[in-house]
Amino acid sequence: MADTSSRRAASAVQIAADGEPVYVVRSGAAYRAVRAREVGNGLFVIREPVRDVRISDVRVASGYRVIENTAAPGLAAAGCIGLHVRGARASDLERSFARIRYDSRDGVIEDVSASGRLTTGSTDLPVGIGFADAAHDFRIERCSMRGFQWKRGDSQYWNGDGFSTERGNARFLFRNCAAWDNSDGGFDLKSTETLLDDCISGRNARNFRLWSSIRATRLVSVDPIKIGGIGDTNHFSIMAAKGGNEPLVIYIEHLSVKSDRGWPIFDVHNGPARIIIGSHDIQVPRGTQLVRSRGGGSVPGGVSFKGEPPKL
Repeated sequence: MADTSSRRAASAVQIAADGEPVYVVRSGAAYRAVRAREVGNGLFVIREPVRDVRISDVRVASGYRVIENTAAPGLAAAGCIGLHVRGARASDLERSFARIRYDSRDGVIEDVSASGRLTTGSTDLPVGIGFADAAHDFRIERCSMRGFQWKRGDSQYWNGDGFSTERGNARFLFRNCAAWDNSDGGFDLKSTETLLDDCISGRNARNFRLWSSIRATRLVSVDPIKIGGIGDTNHFSIMAAKGGNEPLVIYIEHLSVKSDRGWPIFDVHNGPARIIIGSHDIQVPRGTQLVRSRGGGSVPGGVSFKGEPPKL
């Protein structure tokens, strides 16, 4: 890790970005106490391989995206190693707070809150913090993503997630994180070796959308809501593999589910899943479905509760 005494530090200045990138991120740099509004596709732009970058105490009012990770022309990749983002607040974002790509790894994002706006563009899929490509080994702590919504036609799918990881991502820890009021998934996770530690998701179309086996300590799902489009509405969408022989495994030490409406708790899609619940606090209307099969999804043997199962 670079000596912090030698870091280049951004001064505390008020920036009117006017839709243009402001900082092209360099290895070993520290960007502190940055204030901006109307940012374009990246207030902080990672366009070449970098390491040991610190971004802290950031305030952004309105714009497209705060941290963008896309290689400059002529470069095949722009991975970031050891990125540390701490203490940021951003509001009225059109696309996302951060997009992290390539072989980025060993990063920490903590104490960040961001809110989106209702987006109507044809390609601008919104997500609060999104990982792609082969990004791996990230810790996300005490972060809250709210209101990333993509309005489309009534017969179309309305995407818009709080947190997302893609296939090829691995070893993610989400600790004390929250996702609220997003038009698709609060947590939409395809990464392998994922741990959710004391996270809450509420008022999203699908509070948790899980595509790979995961382990969780305490999860809270509150009042999923149909925001628009043709997608399902539920507490958990379990996206098992179509035609898969090995079940996707979801293990939750403590599950808390609260809703005034009878949305299904687990929608299981496409293939087999094994769902294991330790303790639980489930407060839903009588008759709420514990499991609903979608497209051939199943839970062979039913949901396994270590204690007394809920009475629904």
